[in-house]
Amino acid sequence: MLFQDTNQLEDLKRFLIKWFGEYKKSYGVPKEDVPSYLPKALRELYEFAGRWTANTQGNFPNVPQIFQQQDCLYGISELEQKGNRVEFLCENQGNWTCEVDINQEVSPVYSDILDVIRDEQQGHVICNDSLYHFLKTFCLHEVLFGCKYLVCSAENGVIEYLQALFRM
Repeated sequence: MLFQDTNQLEDLKRFLIKWFGEYKKSYGVPKEDVPSYLPKALRELYEFAGRWTANTQGNFPNVPQIFQQQDCLYGISELEQKGNRVEFLCENQGNWTCEVDINQEVSPVYSDILDVIRDEQQGHVICNDSLYHFLKTFCLHEVLFGCKYLVCSAENGVIEYLQALFRM
């Protein structure tokens, strides 16, 4: 399945349905319950999958569990406005967060992740110009970390061995 780096989530939605199986309307947050101040891409994601559990092992209540395997997309009730932005995602240990502009149809994504690795604190800076691109990448990352069988290794030969298995 190919993903397009365009301002739409249709390819992500098709992938999630194919990956997890049957889709139920209850997996989405009703449109009237999604804050109108959110950028379009984030509203669309919440309306489609803002309550999706899919037998995953999420740690936070009221949060789409398929998007909290490693890091966490906040549930609607956990969104936190901070001035002209809203915090919508956090790293699993609380080391960094992501924000978007409020009352804008399109917003870049801001993160304070650089504060974790740099001595000089800069706060939230733009980490991605496209919220659509960011959300697709984040969602795929979370789905991967939720796999029943997940192998990660940098040892010599392991990656080649796994690739050979999938070519069979």
